[in-house]
Amino acid sequence: MKRTTTGAIVIAIVASLALAGTALAGSKTIRQTGQIVGDSATSVKLRVKVKNGDAKKVSGYKAKKVLTRCDGVAKRFTYLALDPIPVDPSGDFDAVLTDDSIGLRISLKGEVKRHGKAVVGTIKTNRFKNGKQTCKAPKQKFKTSNK
Repeated sequence: MKRTTTGAIVIAIVASLALAGTALAGSKTIRQTGQIVGDSATSVKLRVKVKNGDAKKVSGYKAKKVLTRCDGVAKRFTYLALDPIPVDPSGDFDAVLTDDSIGLRISLKGEVKRHGKAVVGTIKTNRFKNGKQTCKAPKQKFKTSNK
């Protein structure tokens, strides 16, 4: 009888540890880095919030040295997304971020892949004012991963 009780206790402890591990593994944030495809001068950083294996939101998006044309002259800008971007159940996200002070609209679209470990997307802007210049970032593809 004693062996059965001990065996039951061991099974109960193992089961409770497995449930605790599942609860802890249920939600995590995956940091990613990458760049604009074909432009090694750029860097893109973001975080993906994953819950139970499904991506829920993209946050902390920062793209540095993104090629932007200002009155026909190539310049490099940094673009930030200050608010989290929701991810739909299929892994897609789509957001338009605005800065009304200069008339800037940034379009970020993409897909979270491999349970939050990689993102492929695009960034582009409308025409906006930078001092006396009119600027625009053409549609550019970016890729990130948690390497």
